[in-house]
Amino acid sequence: MNGIRERLSIAAGQFAPVRGNIEENMRCHELLITLAASADVNLIIFPELSLTGYEPELAEKLALTDESCLQALQALADRHEMTIVAGAPLYVQDNKPAIGACVISAGQPISYYRKMYLHPGESDYFSSGTAACVITARTFNVGVAICADAGQPRHVEQTVQMGANIYINSVLSAGGYEKDTDVLKSYAKYYAMPTLMANYCGTSGGWKPVGKSAAWNAKGELIAQAPEDRAALVIMDFKDGECAGKVICLS
Repeated sequence: MNGIRERLSIAAGQFAPVRGNIEENMRCHELLITLAASADVNLIIFPELSLTGYEPELAEKLALTDESCLQALQALADRHEMTIVAGAPLYVQDNKPAIGACVISAGQPISYYRKMYLHPGESDYFSSGTAACVITARTFNVGVAICADAGQPRHVEQTVQMGANIYINSVLSAGGYEKDTDVLKSYAKYYAMPTLMANYCGTSGGWKPVGKSAAWNAKGELIAQAPEDRAALVIMDFKDGECAGKVICLS
């Protein structure tokens, strides 16, 4: 971890989404954020398109055009001094919506990352982004990926070149889970860079995600993994140069 000694706690929030229902999915976010705050988490990431569920056919209708529906998350970020990375389709003028990550930090303007590398078939509904994203959490630099981004080595390379020393991935992972996790494990080991993945644990967009959100340390060792079928937090704790993992299930 390049000699970084300050404490940081990062969580992946796993839950089962409700198709196209931002209000109900927001409730799940709020429950997991509150649980994360009780565990002193500083940054939490949710699965791909977490506010709507992974529903490409609904993306144009549900694409965010302003920040109004994010104000509840902003209030939570401010209250808990936390950074929240939530997923949503984002309106793009004169183009298809983007698959977005909304980066909501305490006392800061909301920023957005747009998925750069689309999964086959996604280009029918979405446009791709052009710029990688690295966010700062305390003295750590965190590279943000959305699902298939991580399947392109140049994406993680770009975040490393931008200073990332942690890599987090917001996904919907079903039948390809083993391949997806092997990739993240390999990045963790190759770059000596802890990685974290947030997945769904319920059906979305016709897919059946397998849960098992997970974390790997800088040696590529699995240090925490959620169950397949329960809402949960997978937490990575960085303290005194060490990285430890734990799972807290939502009761």
